[in-house]
Amino acid sequence: MTAVRTRHRVYSLALLLLVSLATRSYAADAPAPSAFVAELAHKALLSANDKTLTSAARRQRLEGLLDADFDVPRIAGFVLGRRWLQASDAERQQFTAVFRDFMVRTYSERFTEYNDDSFRIVGQREESSTSTMVYSEISQAASGKPVKLEWRVADRNGYKIVDMNVAGVSMALTQREEFSAVLQRNGGDLSSLIRQLQVKMSAQQ
Repeated sequence: MTAVRTRHRVYSLALLLLVSLATRSYAADAPAPSAFVAELAHKALLSANDKTLTSAARRQRLEGLLDADFDVPRIAGFVLGRRWLQASDAERQQFTAVFRDFMVRTYSERFTEYNDDSFRIVGQREESSTSTMVYSEISQAASGKPVKLEWRVADRNGYKIVDMNVAGVSMALTQREEFSAVLQRNGGDLSSLIRQLQVKMSAQQ
């Protein structure tokens, strides 16, 4: 059997395991976007719902996943839109840092609504040579009602999440619209937006 046929069989097996969620380990030579998303979701859901962890420990685990698997600087640039282009390097660094904390809190709250056993990959679609949309479903812990989660995965020397659609709503686009409204009310003052996010994070601790 040729190396190509062997790799194809490993890839097919990985996708089958994704659907069944019978295992959480995938072949290193077949890093399909779907496998990447499934592993990330599994770790995030376990961390968010681990009752043995303190809030600080749970947040620390999710921070690690966010830093490793989300392209935070790219998302930060997108949600600021044109204001990102006008910002100084110091402003960009400051906003990215507080936005990272905001994302951890937002996704942490989201993931606690679901349980790991109900998550499954339902497909993926290549958007370009560097972007793939991965489609999944997950059931809410309270109602059991399935919710569609779509993950936009960028491939630039490794996979990174650049957006999530929850029930058809882009989280990055939603945040961009919210931040744009705040900036408009404050005359485009980025420091004001940063302070508001910091205050919001402090109030939720």
